Amino acid sequence: MVASSVAQAFAAEVRALRHQALQGMGRTDYWHLRAIEASGHGFFAAGLAACYWGWLLPAALSMAVALMVRWLLMHHICHGGYDRLAGIPRRYHSSRYAMGWRRHLDWNDWILPEAWKHEHNLLHHGFTGEEADPDLVERNLDWLAAARWPRALKLLVLALFACTWKFSYYAARTLSCQKGQQVLDFGNFWDLRGRTQRRLWFGLFLPYVLCSFVLPAVLLEALSSGFGQQYLACRALAEALHNLHTFVLIVPNHAGADLHRFETVPVAERGGAAFFVRQVLGSANYRTGSEWLDFSQMYLNYQIEHHLMPQLSLLAYRRVQPLVQAACLRHGLPYVQESVGRRFVKMVQIAIGSRQMIRSGS
Repeated sequence: MVASSVAQAFAAEVRALRHQALQGMGRTDYWHLRAIEASGHGFFAAGLAACYWGWLLPAALSMAVALMVRWLLMHHICHGGYDRLAGIPRRYHSSRYAMGWRRHLDWNDWILPEAWKHEHNLLHHGFTGEEADPDLVERNLDWLAAARWPRALKLLVLALFACTWKFSYYAARTLSCQKGQQVLDFGNFWDLRGRTQRRLWFGLFLPYVLCSFVLPAVLLEALSSGFGQQYLACRALAEALHNLHTFVLIVPNHAGADLHRFETVPVAERGGAAFFVRQVLGSANYRTGSEWLDFSQMYLNYQIEHHLMPQLSLLAYRRVQPLVQAACLRHGLPYVQESVGRRFVKMVQIAIGSRQMIRSGS
């Protein structure tokens, strides 16, 4: 348990740091975002060129990076990271980016942007590590942990899941969190008699497959014989690589035997002192500090800072990180920061049931 006085002092310091970080955001943050956006287009163009010349693996890797950039942008823009910047195009505002018809321009994906925004921004960030958190890894994978299977089989199942998780899990999970939608799971995922399932398959999956796979392949095949077939192979591999990459980055942020799972009554006041403490106890950072590290890790390496102040720009997280770390240490809160590899191993231990998270009432 963290003493109330410590929690109050820590929360006050975090609020001051958040105000300072928001005030320090400006045009540099915006142009940094645009540079990352441009890099995504460049990676996809390079992937197409490599695909044309028959370099299938480099093409797939380049396309996978382009897909990662799309999600990176969606994540931070839709948290409102650029809402406070004056004089920038409105399409980079959280109320517009990927919303409505702009979904097909900004983030055409398996996942419905509005559903992801509600599931992630409101439920996951509002109830991190609690039973109401839809992304609580230990609970969501308890079926795998409890299975009486050989360790190798569990790892194989987890690997297959990692390569398909946006299709096989996240799209259905985010859609299920919307008001009036049926809760989807492995048991009813394929049952097209349900309205939610039909919306998933025909409103999300079918348009994505047509726009991202089928139509481009037809057009490219018309341009050059064999180009469309090569594109399909590269794009399918890129999808699997993108799923694997994002799974390795996203899932370990809140899973490990050194992180907390909160089983007591949820925090009554969102944004109160105990809420700030829970964000730290239930989150882990990766290595930080350089553009390459930050970009390759989707800026999710600043997970503690992101959960304490989710409305910051990408560069603002890098600026505020040492200040947040110092504040945590000053108030006696554990500031967990390790490499992606170490965090992934700790997440796998939770997933297969060899370790458990800390049960906490803090």
